[in-house]
Amino acid sequence: ANAGGGRARQLQKIEQRLLKNRNGGVGGGKPGGGKRGGGGGGGGGGSGNMGRRQSSTRAGYGDRRDGGGGGGGGDWSRGRDMPPPPGGGNRQYDDRGGRGGGGGRGGGGGGGWERGRAPPPSRDGGRGRGPNRQNSRGNDRYQDDILENFDPLTKTANRWVPSKDNSATAKMEKQVKSILNKMTKEKFDKLSGQMCDIPILSYEMLTLVIKLVYEKAIFEPYLSDMYANLCHRLSEKVKKASFIKIIESDEDPLAEPGAAVDYEPSGSVSYRWSNDVSTTDAKIFGPFDDDKQCIKIALEGDGGDNEPAERGETELTLHRLLIQRGIFIKIMHSHADGKYYAVFFPVSKADECGQQLSLEIFTSEIEAQNHAVKMNTFKRSLLNKCEDEFNKQDIYTSWKTEMKEYQKEKVKLSEKEMQMKDQELEFRRMKIKKQMLGNIKFIGELYKLSMLKEKIMRFCIHSLLNLEDHEGGLRSISGDDGEMDEEDHEALCNLFTTIGKTIDNPKAQPYMRIYFNKISVLSDNKKLSSRSRFMYKDLMEMRDNGWKLRRKVETAKTLDEIRKDAERDERMAQQQSQQGGYGGGRGGGGRGGGRGGYDGGRGRGGYDRDGGRGG
Repeated sequence: ANAGGGRARQLQKIEQRLLKNRNGGVGGGKPGGGKRGGGGGGGGGGSGNMGRRQSSTRAGYGDRRDGGGGGGGGDWSRGRDMPPPPGGGNRQYDDRGGRGGGGGRGGGGGGGWERGRAPPPSRDGGRGRGPNRQNSRGNDRYQDDILENFDPLTKTANRWVPSKDNSATAKMEKQVKSILNKMTKEKFDKLSGQMCDIPILSYEMLTLVIKLVYEKAIFEPYLSDMYANLCHRLSEKVKKASFIKIIESDEDPLAEPGAAVDYEPSGSVSYRWSNDVSTTDAKIFGPFDDDKQCIKIALEGDGGDNEPAERGETELTLHRLLIQRGIFIKIMHSHADGKYYAVFFPVSKADECGQQLSLEIFTSEIEAQNHAVKMNTFKRSLLNKCEDEFNKQDIYTSWKTEMKEYQKEKVKLSEKEMQMKDQELEFRRMKIKKQMLGNIKFIGELYKLSMLKEKIMRFCIHSLLNLEDHEGGLRSISGDDGEMDEEDHEALCNLFTTIGKTIDNPKAQPYMRIYFNKISVLSDNKKLSSRSRFMYKDLMEMRDNGWKLRRKVETAKTLDEIRKDAERDERMAQQQSQQGGYGGGRGGGGRGGGRGGYDGGRGRGGYDRDGGRGG
């Protein structure tokens, strides 16, 4: 009976297990044993195939662990059809069945916060922990006070907003800089053509182009010959400027400068010219029906009862320029409404109003036109730029003055201040030197292309050597003004190296003798640095050799020139190798030939170390 009862209990347990497997498993985890109350364990996994295996769970007693869910139960039990395999197909199942999912981990300690609720306050009140708690509390209070007392920013009517300069001059400047940054000897023909095609609509544009090219040439002296060629091409292109305007005037061309002018109409007309006439004035008088009304209003003085108005977006073209009774009158026309507008002011206030006018008054329009073209060519403007830049050599004088003052006040400065001042002065000196040498190099290249006259070059040499005219000759300037700076010695040698072959012609021999007599004296002057003295000696030697350099000066090259130089060096290396390996005959007489080696043609063998036998 006992045996039968035990058998019945076992069968009952098996039925219960089968029922559990059929229902997919029930979670049976116990509450966690954490300090704050653990979550329940995950439910047991369902049975696998045939219901033979069952996943069990254990309660999670881990301290502060998160409770995990139980594994999913199996999809099939005894007496039911096989489920379809994942992804379809006729996959054969293993008749041992799969395992049920693993039970979840024990739950961690339960917190006091759930999703959707505010987080619980921390023990320290959210003000930080550790030794910095007091500082953190003070900083929070200080920040709160700032935020409470801070006024929000307000947008003003005249606030700054970024704007783009779309003027013709700004566009042209951007285009020129872009071309110059790409300029190389290999791309010179293409880019110089693009530069010449840029329209120059005003004298301001012309001077801007010269300024940009000049700055590039000064700070890239190794390409000064290329930039000189660019200036030569631009001078051929910009011979007659379209921005020159002729002005009709009733002034007397024969009157003495500053004398009172009689403006009574006499029927005679004189002329002036201007290279800076624009139609973009901010305020204008008008509109008027014809140009005669413009002249009448201008001669009434201050426009009579008329007040100037804002030009706005009105498109205007130049109609006429004239000077009457000492008043400069510019008349413009609008094609939109067919009206005329005017701008006028006294001739005496032309500079104040930013209007350029020729100082000379001409009797004919052709004479005024020719003079304007001569004074506004690219070549003339470049000459003016060269003169201005060369006269800037005096900036070194101001540097020396500042250096002397610094030496006097040096003892009052700290070590750090002295170090900073020394670095600043040295940086400025190097910048001045680079600018000076680059300017001299570029001027020399322009002279070689006949862009500058010999008279200008003699003026530069006299300035560097501190020579002055005296009784039909030249003499050295005496006193402190006659002292040459260290940079002057190097600039003079560089200038003669660049232009020596061109300027040393028969007509210039009287000047050249004076120049090199002083150079000879300077080369033996022990007060000069050895570097300057040897530069002068090299210069005299170069002149004696027909201005041939002792060493070839490296200049910028094209890719083809670099490739040809590499091929030439390779051929020379091969020839030297062949001559060293196969040169020479057998040993000379006496007790035997010379030892072998690389020396050929002197009775020594080639690579044979034993050398030749005795003859």
